[in-house]
Amino acid sequence: MTSLITSPSRSLLAATGQDADREVETRVLPAWPVLTVLWGYPIFWLLGLLPFASVIMAIPMVAFLILRRRILIVPGILPWIGFVLWMIPSALMIDQVGRAVGLGVRISQFLALAIMMVYIVNARSSLSPRRIFNGLTFIWVFVIIGGYLGMLFPETRLTLTIGLLLPDAIAGNDYVSELVFPTLAEIQTPWGAEEPFVRPSAPFSYTNGWGAAMAVLTPIAIGTAIGHRTARAMWFLVLALVAAIPPAIATTNRGLFLGIAGAIVYVMFCLLVRGRILAFVWVSLLSLAGTLVLFLSGFLDGIAARQETVDTTEGRGNLYAETFERTLESPVLGFGAPRPSYWSEIYVGTQGAIWNAMFCFGFVGLALFLGAIVLGAVRTASAPNLSALWIHTSVVVAAFLSIFYGLDRQLVFVGIAVAVLLREKYLGNSSYWTAQPIPFARARNEE
Repeated sequence: MTSLITSPSRSLLAATGQDADREVETRVLPAWPVLTVLWGYPIFWLLGLLPFASVIMAIPMVAFLILRRRILIVPGILPWIGFVLWMIPSALMIDQVGRAVGLGVRISQFLALAIMMVYIVNARSSLSPRRIFNGLTFIWVFVIIGGYLGMLFPETRLTLTIGLLLPDAIAGNDYVSELVFPTLAEIQTPWGAEEPFVRPSAPFSYTNGWGAAMAVLTPIAIGTAIGHRTARAMWFLVLALVAAIPPAIATTNRGLFLGIAGAIVYVMFCLLVRGRILAFVWVSLLSLAGTLVLFLSGFLDGIAARQETVDTTEGRGNLYAETFERTLESPVLGFGAPRPSYWSEIYVGTQGAIWNAMFCFGFVGLALFLGAIVLGAVRTASAPNLSALWIHTSVVVAAFLSIFYGLDRQLVFVGIAVAVLLREKYLGNSSYWTAQPIPFARARNEE
């Protein structure tokens, strides 16, 4: 039986009855399935299982949810579930085995994410905001380390992975191969370039994935450090941000720059509107220092140099136009998977999550996807403290980046953050969703 919490003021006792609530409370969902996804990130990557980490751990999550019997669904979760369900009929439009394999992988990933979000909502007593955000911050640090690995060993590809056990028909699929045999960097040698562009990508298949992950996870890391409210946490954050500069420069990734800049501007706007002048001044000073570092580091010069030889802006615009026009040929179900472009070597439906949702799953799928991301940002916009505001900002950044990044791996981070914020907002009695939250350090002692 499922309970839907429709109002913050509606108590759990009123919704389910006192006896039923006590029964639910005695069946505490264990934290280890979600924490394994977070803290096991490096191991999953080394095994070539990173794209399937949430899929694997979704199995015990489903088992524990079934044993729990009563499942709570807070507002903002249903669009994620609806998007997954709408992906299934779009499979009717698949015309090749390889595309069927790719669609199967994507459905399993999004289904696992929806299950994880439901699990997090129901595992409130074992999965505190501190535990989850610490885990996401650990992934952020590992992504920075992956950037250095890509800089030091750019031609390396992980080969001793689960991909060796897959049938050739599956492992030979380009999409699956990139997932199970990940590279550490993209090496691009466009015509007219004086030397190759070595762009770190680990632990993701593409450099854009690295940049998108940093753009989404950095606000989460900032919010986590603020939530601890200790000097040690803030110094750790500063040192990690400084360490992230060299690989960020090496990626020459415009989306990363735009995502971080957009996050800072958004937070400054929210602070100004809320009258948090002191916090506004601090963020302004730190952002000015960061901007100065970017200018002095040559990051912007690197982006300009790559643009002179690889101008993707016009190409993306033409591809987006083709994506929209061809979606009109199958506006309801879409095409199930990306298809070759009529004029470009880049596939239609691959250059942006919203374009992928539209082309692969039709305008209905697009509406559900936007409902999941955009409404998630809207519902959490009332974040009552600085830590929650930064976490919420990661969702806003993801909504922006979805215009030109696929976000297949990064949506896991966003979904987890959304689930925690929605849970803390709508289930009430939260020590985090308040203007004066309990510091994570104290919350740890009270758990």
